[in-house]
Amino acid sequence: MPTYVILLRAVNVGGTGKLPMADFKRVLTKLGFENVETYIQSGNAVVDAKGSAANVAKAVEAGLEKLTGAPVGVVVRTHEELDSLIRQNPYAAEAAADGSKVHVGFLAGPAGKDTATALDAIIAKYPQRRDRYHLASDTLYLHLPDGAAETKFTGKILDKAIGVISTGRNWNTVLKLHALSKR
Repeated sequence: MPTYVILLRAVNVGGTGKLPMADFKRVLTKLGFENVETYIQSGNAVVDAKGSAANVAKAVEAGLEKLTGAPVGVVVRTHEELDSLIRQNPYAAEAAADGSKVHVGFLAGPAGKDTATALDAIIAKYPQRRDRYHLASDTLYLHLPDGAAETKFTGKILDKAIGVISTGRNWNTVLKLHALSKR
């Protein structure tokens, strides 16, 4: 049975999208997923589940909407996909120095064709920022040397620029989820 990493968008961040992890775990268990493990409060879980990543995402979206009464963005990755994105990190040296300054945007699908232009426009609009990005299909790597609290690459701005929903995690969280999903 495949192991999946489930990433929720905008859960328990800045007082919005409140979802107790016990409720999240209960939904995942009711969906028939096995070896359910949540990690920190920002909507991360590792599960064993039958079916494709797309089917797992749809089931989780439906289960959480039934629980909360509102849609919740869900992105699902396999351990192998995390392994690949870790190996391909263009900011590996920066991540090794401080994992909180490197973030990964997990995209629900491939980025739109005008994404790089839109991201470049964000950078040009804020020349005092030192933020950098690297786009790789359904993964957005961000190096935020001044910290995530000050970046202009916020969830809403990124979703508009990318054309699909995304959810971000810092490098330390990515590494922990990778370790948890190695079964």
